[in-house]
Amino acid sequence: MDEFISIIQFHTAIPFGYLLFSLLWLIVVVWALKNIVSTLWSRRFRGSKIYIAGCLLVVAVGYAHASIRYSENINMNPFFKESALVGEWNYGSSKLVLKPDGIATINLSDSLLARLGLDNGDGYWRKEGDFNLVLGSAAVNFESKNGMFRVIQYAEKYRLIIEDYEDPDMWDGSLGFKQKNM
Repeated sequence: MDEFISIIQFHTAIPFGYLLFSLLWLIVVVWALKNIVSTLWSRRFRGSKIYIAGCLLVVAVGYAHASIRYSENINMNPFFKESALVGEWNYGSSKLVLKPDGIATINLSDSLLARLGLDNGDGYWRKEGDFNLVLGSAAVNFESKNGMFRVIQYAEKYRLIIEDYEDPDMWDGSLGFKQKNM
């Protein structure tokens, strides 16, 4: 369910994009309420207008609830220790194993390998700064920006997202790698 909520979130880097989206959402809610009240007032329930308005209102309120739940559960700047990242991480068919000695086993899909500029196989990992994790394969050393992950927290659990965007507004909202329960 969390992945679905993550997918339906509205993300934009367009100036005033959130304002425009909020105004559109408000117009839909006001239109739906107006049509529901006018239909109830006139006591004509035969038309499809009340059903369309009711469905739009349910969708708008459900979306607002999901957005609030998502924003309450996400922490983009969690404080963590390296030891909290040790273990197996999964994202779809991709798997990443981080060992306590700084060795990583990389088994990622081709699209993720291209985004990260890495190769599958054994590699190395380390915490960098307060919120980042750097992953290096045999072909890539730690000096490059390849293999950069951001550690976030969603619903009190750490997640690894690929940090290949320059502006946080450009993040696609994907919750990325989820740590497998040990």
